[in-house]
Amino acid sequence: MPDRRLLLREHGVLLFRSQHGLAEPDVLDAASVFGEPVPSAGMELPLAYYVVKDRSPELRPEDAWHSDNSFMSLPGGPTVLYAVKVPVSADGQPFGDTLFADAAAAADGLPAPLRRRAEGRRAAHNAAHNCGVALSEYASGQKELPPDAEHPVLRRNPLSDREALFVSPAYTRRVVGLPPEASASLLRDLLGHATRPEFVHRHRWCEGDLLVWDNGRVLHKATTLEMPPGAERVMWRVQSRGPGIVETPEARMPRGRRGSDGSK
Repeated sequence: MPDRRLLLREHGVLLFRSQHGLAEPDVLDAASVFGEPVPSAGMELPLAYYVVKDRSPELRPEDAWHSDNSFMSLPGGPTVLYAVKVPVSADGQPFGDTLFADAAAAADGLPAPLRRRAEGRRAAHNAAHNCGVALSEYASGQKELPPDAEHPVLRRNPLSDREALFVSPAYTRRVVGLPPEASASLLRDLLGHATRPEFVHRHRWCEGDLLVWDNGRVLHKATTLEMPPGAERVMWRVQSRGPGIVETPEARMPRGRRGSDGSK
């Protein structure tokens, strides 16, 4: 069987269905195949719990297109998300899909005029940007405003050396060296291109899904704001230190163990 790391570099997103009954160490082991697990910002442990139910309508970065930890000097490596509980509608359709945009394919397909505007440019990323609407914890002074991290707009993915668009509305504050209007125009045009239907995949969750994606290759966004009242979704997430594991030794994903409810 091909090395999972090679498959991730080729496809950008990998799905392992029916991994029922995984425990926390199993999910951490799975993430370790692709990178060194690290705590998310503001958290102490690498495995984070995300319970969504009747959430606030306040816009959060995860509600917009983004690449995990692009606001750091060393952007995030691959992310693993494990579906513990997935709400469904009366007709069996899941709520809380996750969308992915192939930023590498989008870079390959850049129209020449747009490529000329983007080439050689760098963009400033900031955790507090949030599509230009300051997060409450920063606006209130609860957290100190972090410094910008600058990355190439057309960035070489360290895992594959493939070029990808590396901007997002969640974290990209401006294009360095451009006046505000020109910066906003370029970012708007790049995002509009990157999220064209041919570059976007919608993942409809099933309980037991284990999904891994390369943050240097794809953008993603949540749709939990669309969930109806009372619906509850539970996910476990593990982020990894960038860029991830470059070497490709043989590695195995954990096999699901049936009979457990997967709770902590």
